[in-house]
Order: sequence, then C-alpha cells, then structure tokens
Amino acid sequence: MAINTTGISPAANFIPEVWATDISDATQAHTGLADLVDRSFEDDMKSGDIIHIQDWSNPAVRVKTEDTAATISNRTETQQNITINRQAYVRFLIEDIAEAQSKYNIRSGYTSKSSYSLMAFIEGDLTSGLASLPSSFSQLVSTLGSDPSTDNLIRSVQYLDDGDVPEDDRFFYMSPPTHASLLKQDVFVSGDYGPKGAVSSGRVTKPVYGATAHVSSLANNNPSAASQSYSWFCHKKGVALIIQRTPQVHAPWWNTDYFGWDTVIDVIYQFGERLIAPSTLGGGTSDDRFNVGVRGA
Repeated sequence: MAINTTGISPAANFIPEVWATDISDATQAHTGLADLVDRSFEDDMKSGDIIHIQDWSNPAVRVKTEDTAATISNRTETQQNITINRQAYVRFLIEDIAEAQSKYNIRSGYTSKSSYSLMAFIEGDLTSGLASLPSSFSQLVSTLGSDPSTDNLIRSVQYLDDGDVPEDDRFFYMSPPTHASLLKQDVFVSGDYGPKGAVSSGRVTKPVYGATAHVSSLANNNPSAASQSYSWFCHKKGVALIIQRTPQVHAPWWNTDYFGWDTVIDVIYQFGERLIAPSTLGGGTSDDRFNVGVRGA
C-alpha cells in the first residue's frame, strides 16, 4: 500500500532534515505603550466584568463669618465605567507525526511565541483603538502632514501644566516620522543641550521636555490620510489598561481529525481614556486634561 506523504501540515518543516541545530528567534517588534499607561486597576478585576472608576473633585474652601451658618460645598463626583469584554486568542495544532519526528519542542516554541503575539496584539489594539481619540482631544498642537516644532511640544507641556498634571510619569508616544523630525532639531540631538544627545545612537534617548520618549510604528496610524499621524504627549493616568487575565494556556486536547494536539492560548482585557477631575478648588467637570494630541507627518 502506498503511503500518502502529501498534505503534511507546515509543522512538518520542523523535522530536522535541513534545519540548523538551533532555531533563531525572530526579531521581536518594539512595543511599549502598554507599559506606559495606567494599569493600577488590574488588582481590582480578579473577577467581574465592569470596573467602576470613581473620581472626586476638590471641594471649595470658604472663610467662616461670625454668627453665620457655614456654607455646604457642592459635591462633584464622576464615575467612569469600563467593561472588560475583549478576548484575544491563538489556536494552533501540532500533528503527532511532526512532534514525534522533530528534535525540537514544537509545542513549547509555539506557546512562547503565542504569548508574545497576544501581548503584541494588545499593544497594537490599544494603539489603534485609541488612534481616533487624539483628533477629538480638546488639546491639540501642530498640523497634520507637518513636522511638529519645538514650540508645539512646549505648548504640549503648557497644556499639561495648565491642568496641574503631575510632572512624573509623563510620556511622549510618537510615530516614526515625528521621531525623525526631532532628530533634525539640535535641541534633541546636540550635546550642548544635555549629556545624552542622539547623534551617536540615532535615537532620542533623553526625555522630551520632561516626558519619556517612546517611538513606535503603531503610533503612525491616522486612518484618514497617508503621511499624517497623531502622537501622544500624555500622562500615565490619561489611559487605563486592564489585563484581567494574562496569556493563559488551556490544556491541549487530542484532535482526532488531524491526529495532533490542539492548543488555545487566550488573554482577557480592555482599555479606555481616563477623564480626570480638575484640581481647582470648587470642583468642575472631568475632562481629558491628562492627554495632548500632537499632529504630524
């Protein structure tokens, strides 16, 4: 009886017929927005599907007048709800013949890569999901299709300062074109403006006006036109990310149709822009004061 050798799954490529001793890991994409935003609510979401984020404004302070009743301050409270309903997954199957003949632990390799892929997916989903927000920010600088200037970035700092946004944990999440425009400006590359210029490294490594610099191709995502992008000059508290369950491997099961191990790895998460109450005494409406959109090429 003839043996049918056609239709073997791509996993058969791992059978060491022409492979080198080691499998080289692919170069990992540079991510980071998930590490810059607010993830402090994750401990509160061990169970349930909605997180209620409460925000209180500062009450007004008054001077007591003799023989008069004290004035009761109005309370301004804002509750923001984020529903945790995003579930991403990877499913792969390793046929028994490939696993038996391979000198490598195929399932372990794909499991590791799947976990990375899921976290990279969250990074991209977070960026693309928030991509439409900067255009609606109340605080915007520069012009779409043009490189932002130092005056634009200084204006971004002023916007945050005007809103009493804390100076620590600010970040500038920029598109590659915006980053390239900074490399053309002496203030960011010359050693005359600080000990860590970008001439030798080719990167803006020092803070941009107090904000941690981070560049990613995922930020270059204005969906309405090419050669246009929105970058973010923000504070950590301006965006909330809740990863309710980090990548989890579900027990592989035997697939009787393909004679192989079927594996699923998933992650549960959600994100959203934070609206913050003003710090002024007497309260006010919560808004997007912790976020500034930087338009660029």
